[in-house]
Amino acid sequence: MSLTGPLAPMGSCARRGLELWADEARAARRAVELVVRDDRSAARTAREQVEDLLRRVDLLAGPYSSGLTRAVAPIAEAHGVVLWNHGGAADDIHAQRLRAPVGILTPASRYFEPALRWIPDGPVLVLCRRASGFSAAVTAGAEAAARRQGRPVRIATYSAADALRRFVARLAAEPPALLLAAGRFEDDVALAGILSHGARPPTVLVAAGVRQFGEALGVAANGFVGPSQWQAGADVVPDLGSSAAHFVRRFTACFGVAPDYAAAQAYAAGVVMSRCVELAGTLDQERLRAAAATLDCTTLFGRFRIDPVTGLQTGHEMLLVEWVEGRRRVVPV
Repeated sequence: MSLTGPLAPMGSCARRGLELWADEARAARRAVELVVRDDRSAARTAREQVEDLLRRVDLLAGPYSSGLTRAVAPIAEAHGVVLWNHGGAADDIHAQRLRAPVGILTPASRYFEPALRWIPDGPVLVLCRRASGFSAAVTAGAEAAARRQGRPVRIATYSAADALRRFVARLAAEPPALLLAAGRFEDDVALAGILSHGARPPTVLVAAGVRQFGEALGVAANGFVGPSQWQAGADVVPDLGSSAAHFVRRFTACFGVAPDYAAAQAYAAGVVMSRCVELAGTLDQERLRAAAATLDCTTLFGRFRIDPVTGLQTGHEMLLVEWVEGRRRVVPV
């Protein structure tokens, strides 16, 4: 888990989610010891730490981020150990003919599905950053979904943030019914800052789904929409683990801050792991993987159901949120 380096804020948040799961498991008289190693936000360190952990642990929760998860998945596969993937949404993690990864998150290719239901008609323009694996997966998924709706769709790419102002200047000549943007966090923030100064089409940015977007833009964030893996106020009734309200109360009491999505998805991974151990009746990895393949349940994070072959998450649905008066509000779609 990234406890230092650029991924540390979300990695530390995920660690806390796992700590709450472990506390609950111990309270239910399960013998759980949580062992966490700092991958320093680096793929090489993550691989080294996973090699070490596999000599010590029975269950392996993955790191935060698609890049680090992609780096360690082949190691888990080589050892025949399930990788409970709570931190990597890139589709290709599950497209390497590996059985080890079991996904908790909606994959990147489905990020914009709720946006296309929100504005169901008219031309779509997708703006993506060139040479970004995550951005490419989000963009390809959006393009395919729009074409299934029979909508005209255009892809615009850029390689540097300074090209965004020129893009916005051209946008006014032929505005789409819906603008989708899948850049890096700083790209999406820069684009929103430019768009906030004039009329704009309905705009959905990947970055607008997270709390830091509002912190970066202040009142300029209002009106922007983003996809979100989890919101505490979403209408989810879990049949495994704590409710979102209980989780938020416990997390806030323990750590002094409200949980972000990284904590919720890591906690959900713990709940799913526990259930699979119960179903399998053993810590044998093949039987745990078989249990995960048949499990269909709901945690505070939402539905869990995977493709039995690839481990790709198929049951969880993305939410859509809009910034209103400095807060994220779930948009019904």
